[in-house]
Amino acid sequence: MTICIALICNNGLNAVLATDSMITNEGLSIEFEHPTRKMTTLSDCCAALTAGDALAHTELFNMVVDEIHQLKSPQVSEIVEKVKHCYKTIRDKEIREKILNPRGFQHIGEFYRVQRELIPDVALTIQAQMEQYDYGLDILVSGANRGKASIYGIVNPGTSNCFDAVGFHAIGSGLPHAINTLISRECHQGISLEEGILITYEAKKMAEKSPGVGMKITNMSIVNEKGIIELDRDQVDRLDEIYKKWVKALPKLSDFMNDIKELLKK
Repeated sequence: MTICIALICNNGLNAVLATDSMITNEGLSIEFEHPTRKMTTLSDCCAALTAGDALAHTELFNMVVDEIHQLKSPQVSEIVEKVKHCYKTIRDKEIREKILNPRGFQHIGEFYRVQRELIPDVALTIQAQMEQYDYGLDILVSGANRGKASIYGIVNPGTSNCFDAVGFHAIGSGLPHAINTLISRECHQGISLEEGILITYEAKKMAEKSPGVGMKITNMSIVNEKGIIELDRDQVDRLDEIYKKWVKALPKLSDFMNDIKELLKK
């Protein structure tokens, strides 16, 4: 119940990131907008945005940051591998605690060792629950190194896809509206940084039409190999003013009614 967007621009040198501020937790049945940025810095030039249970990412990224600190000048692809490894590790932990431990198994290996000795229906039920277990977290990783920005998406059970060829990606309930906006604007890595910022903001505003996407606060950042630049509140407010002027400048549908009437004349 959120929106996170990443767009590569400026001939591949920069990535523009945007998120809302909606916080959700299914277990507690809560949903509210929170001023804390929904972005975790993983290195000087790499950040992660998350969609899903607000509590699910905390333990994961604590583990990820510890592992990344052991690397020297990590590449974006290396960081993604660390995120995937930690994702699978914590997912396995939850499977043990929620599925295996209540049935008397201490770990996954123990279940597989005695699987053949169990009643077939019981074994198949446990196996299906393990395979279908959803950690409830989607991750968007964007970073830059060697003069090139990259975007990766990571989903349950800890698999990833690189979206550099497309040049943009989004996660969360607002994904359809955001992606359709980026496609309709014919986004590609060659658009300027200024265009990328405005179009990414437009995609976030369009995503607000989806349920669960926050409307009060928009957080935006620019990533390149020199670091991560966060737009402050005044800058985002100014961007909103520019966006509204842009929208109002578009021709109205009514301006073309006479043309349509002429078209229909025989």
